[in-house]
Amino acid sequence: MSLLASALSLLGGCGGGSPPPPPPTTATQFSVSGPASTGAGFAFTFAVTALDASNAVATSYSGKVHFTSSDPAAALPPDSALTQGTGSFSATLTSAGFQTITATDTALASLRASLRVTAVAGEFPVTSFGARGDGHTDDTAAIQSAINAASAAGGGSVVLSVARYFTSGTLVVPAGVVLTGPTEGPFDVGGVNPATTTVAATLLITNTSRPFLTLQGVGAGVTDLLFHYPSQVHTSATAPNVYPYTILVTAPGTKVARCTMTNAYDFLDIESGRVMAEDLFIGAFHNDIKVDHAYDHVTLRHLVHSVFWDILENVPGFFSPIDVWVLANGTALVVGHVDSLEVSDLFTITRGTGILLTDSSDASQSIRCGYGTGSDIDLEGVVHGIVVTASNSPGYKFTNVDFNAQGSIGQAAVQVNSGGSMPPKIAIVGGWQSGNWALGAFPPPPVGELVVVNFLP
Repeated sequence: MSLLASALSLLGGCGGGSPPPPPPTTATQFSVSGPASTGAGFAFTFAVTALDASNAVATSYSGKVHFTSSDPAAALPPDSALTQGTGSFSATLTSAGFQTITATDTALASLRASLRVTAVAGEFPVTSFGARGDGHTDDTAAIQSAINAASAAGGGSVVLSVARYFTSGTLVVPAGVVLTGPTEGPFDVGGVNPATTTVAATLLITNTSRPFLTLQGVGAGVTDLLFHYPSQVHTSATAPNVYPYTILVTAPGTKVARCTMTNAYDFLDIESGRVMAEDLFIGAFHNDIKVDHAYDHVTLRHLVHSVFWDILENVPGFFSPIDVWVLANGTALVVGHVDSLEVSDLFTITRGTGILLTDSSDASQSIRCGYGTGSDIDLEGVVHGIVVTASNSPGYKFTNVDFNAQGSIGQAAVQVNSGGSMPPKIAIVGGWQSGNWALGAFPPPPVGELVVVNFLP
């Protein structure tokens, strides 16, 4: 037995056992990664990685890294070692403009790399105030803290990274502050579930008590964000969960732009004049946009109202159960009191009503209805295209309007109703209509005035 054991030992020594470990990798280059921009004066995180000649992580790198910056006032980390070839560090750039942070090996000056960062005065990254963006930590307080800091500084941009920010509360944006994503958009999510996959700067909303985001001062705004309700029902449900409006606008000189809403109940409530909403992709179950108490003009441009919950869940064709509810209850645009509405490039598909022009529910207003113009409007798969119950002089005038009835349940392309505070008045100039309308495309108005000119059947 002893001779056999000796033989096996010799065989193992000659290569019969485990192969020898690979030789340690040698770092030939550094990589420095981090944000493209940051708020001047706010700390941000960046990473340094040692790489070998094949761009693999040099896990055996044992040197130290020295940091320098083009910003002479920058706060930089001390000389530091990497852990298995990587390290995460914090820095603060004070001087606004294009800046660099350079990582250099303390023993080999040729081993170095730089990160180019734009330090922006008046930019307040939410990560600098503790927001995690991990999809489950409640970031409401951190985001509001960034908003408050921007307000205290006289205004600025509060920037959300491309991450998923879970919220349980509400946000208030005061005068001069804009809540924004880091890049233009988003305009679509391609059927991805934003509750689980990060595709843009995303706010996950769970609050049920009051509007999630209130624009409360002149110059306040929200741009380039994705809004999603992770607890909203799925397409198989027969009715949606009820939430307050996602965005409430209470001040003039405000703007909502380049945002996507995937599955709200009600999305945008404009309760002031001199408000602009543009480049929006809205998927809401009940009311997409409501306008009221607008004692000045409201501008709505480049709007898409779609059954986004179907796209989100890759439902093949129509109809899912939730669509039936929307065809009975959903309205793309509800207009009460507005002094000069301008709406253009509006597309909506599958709604009970495309546009409702009616009285405000607030009877204390001396004038409860509105007037304005619209152009390039496409209302597809609707039960009612445009419904008018009241209008202020000079009424509403829409040009180049396309109407398409929803199957066998289409009622009217334009329907003028009685019972409003002032006689309704509307003119439709140019466009076309298709499908079967139970009441006729343009039934005679019982009151007021309906004028249809240059219209194709």
